[in-house]
Amino acid sequence: MNAFAKHGIDHLSASSVNLFIAQPALWCASYLMKKRTPVGPAAHRGTAIECGVEAGLFAPDMPIEECQTLALEKFHSLTRLSSDPRIEKERGSIAPSVAVALAELRQYGVPAAPEGGERQHKMVIDLAGLPVPVWGYLDFYWEQHGIIGDLKTVGRIPSQISDAHARQGSLYTRHGSNLQVRMAYVSAKSIAVYVIEDSAAHLASFVRAAQAIERLLSLSDDPEYLTRCFAPDLSSFYWGDQSARRIAAEIWGDSA
Repeated sequence: MNAFAKHGIDHLSASSVNLFIAQPALWCASYLMKKRTPVGPAAHRGTAIECGVEAGLFAPDMPIEECQTLALEKFHSLTRLSSDPRIEKERGSIAPSVAVALAELRQYGVPAAPEGGERQHKMVIDLAGLPVPVWGYLDFYWEQHGIIGDLKTVGRIPSQISDAHARQGSLYTRHGSNLQVRMAYVSAKSIAVYVIEDSAAHLASFVRAAQAIERLLSLSDDPEYLTRCFAPDLSSFYWGDQSARRIAAEIWGDSA
């Protein structure tokens, strides 16, 4: 039995590997101790914007206002039981972000739809050197152009692709050869589309990190022991939510 299987991990993802790189203590709390933090309003905002943009891309004649309504309805369905004070702030950026994204991405045409009625393309990727597969989802695949597009909703447009997003995008190249992966960063005011360069190097970085996880898991069958090999960096935004801080206190004590 491989080290992943001993800890009940049957696959990896870009988000899990990137979390391990950024915050190994939180990764252990989430994937070994099974103490997951709830998704916050910012993540729900991203899901809602993607819903509206997706609708507008697959139905190119759909009015922008209808796409925005779908996005807002999605956000409401995801947050209606939450009392988080950040909800209204996040809601305000949804409609303008949908409009900005569609103005740019509709120029690419209608994306290819996978079989089965779904709109995202699920990928199950076997990588050399890893005993478990990597799961991923493509946002948009313009087969006619050989372009894969991934939508990232942000408060401020970055000047370049982050390393974490580059590692994620490098996985998409396994969907086919000679494909160009583009990251579309959208805010309420603007959008920037960047092409991932040197995918092979970023994919190698992903594999090295995944192998580091495997080496960690091979050290012990005790998830608490492995988790307590790390200390949480509570100054990081990853631990900003009160539920995350409660998890830190449960594992590492009130002084964590």
